[in-house]
Amino acid sequence: MSLREDTSVMDGTPPRRTRALAAGAAVYVLLLATGLALGGEAGQIALAGLNVLPFAALALLAYLGEGRFNWAQLVTGFWLALLAGGTGLLVLGVTILALTQGAPGRPEPGQLLPVGLILLGVVVAVVAGALCLMPPVRRAAARVLPIDPASFVHAAALACVVSLGLICFVPLVVLGQPPLLLAVDLLAGGGAGPGGETARDGAGQLRDQLYGLIWTIPAAILAVGYGLRRNLRQALARLGLVRPTLRQVLAALGIALALVAAVQLVGAGMDWLWNYLGWPTTDEEAFGELISFAFNPLGALVIGLTAGLGEELSVRGVLQPRLGLVLSNLFFVSLHALQYHWDALLVVFLVGLVCGLVRKRTNTSTAAIVHGTYNFTLIMIQLLSGA
Repeated sequence: MSLREDTSVMDGTPPRRTRALAAGAAVYVLLLATGLALGGEAGQIALAGLNVLPFAALALLAYLGEGRFNWAQLVTGFWLALLAGGTGLLVLGVTILALTQGAPGRPEPGQLLPVGLILLGVVVAVVAGALCLMPPVRRAAARVLPIDPASFVHAAALACVVSLGLICFVPLVVLGQPPLLLAVDLLAGGGAGPGGETARDGAGQLRDQLYGLIWTIPAAILAVGYGLRRNLRQALARLGLVRPTLRQVLAALGIALALVAAVQLVGAGMDWLWNYLGWPTTDEEAFGELISFAFNPLGALVIGLTAGLGEELSVRGVLQPRLGLVLSNLFFVSLHALQYHWDALLVVFLVGLVCGLVRKRTNTSTAAIVHGTYNFTLIMIQLLSGA
């Protein structure tokens, strides 16, 4: 879809539509608050919503801020700062957890330097994102990205992706290891949580994946301007969430299986090269422990569905048409940087590149089939091989 097509639908924001969105937001907040108050499974569903709805809210605020400078642009900037700051604090917390292995109290003196460097990196990432809101930076970015430098929505998307993407890479750069794998015994173990609650079992973790997908689909539709710039049909078309043809489905299955074979060959070559050069690699045993809840046929199906559709909808559906194939794919890679080392991140980049090309040539639905089948097949191979 061209920029002309992007700006030709549902121009303007009538007060009635704004009031409807405000009412809808109030209902969402009420549902989240109710779920968190009830706890249990209702609380888990609400927590899954908290992972995606803040980003849908950012997009809606940015749409309200289109045109002349107004209150929505200020609120969008404030909300973006909160998202980046919250992500930075979360990353910092995971890093401290990994360094201290959950021991109470402050980090040891020798651990203060990496914590300080990560904090500095988060600040730099937030500043880099904020710079993307400046008109000269937006105009420069428009030379290499398919964004409209005059669009506040595109500027907000660029700022969000740059800041959050850099934040996710910071711990790996500073520590030389992905923090989630350093803290895997705490995160994947069966002990009690800080409040004494029992850790969620494998079935519960699989349900959490489905809860996340349930929230992701409407959040992605809202993120492309549903209710403000597009009706439902236009929003689905903008996302590329359409019914694929039989030919596209068969092609997607073939691409996914070929991708699995290619990754096996590339992975073997990379393992040899990384070991030869003495570079650290992803701890496969620790990673397997982190996602052990998915190592069964049902888990393979759930991960294939949720990661395939959810990640493709968010990255290839929402972001790629505006930020381009490479930048959106780098953001996709950054989402895995807390759990993978550079060797595995290179594989993620190659897989994302293939999915991005499929999205560009066909639609997001077809790319989701490629991604989901790829994930499902990899897990099943490991199960059948007894790994």
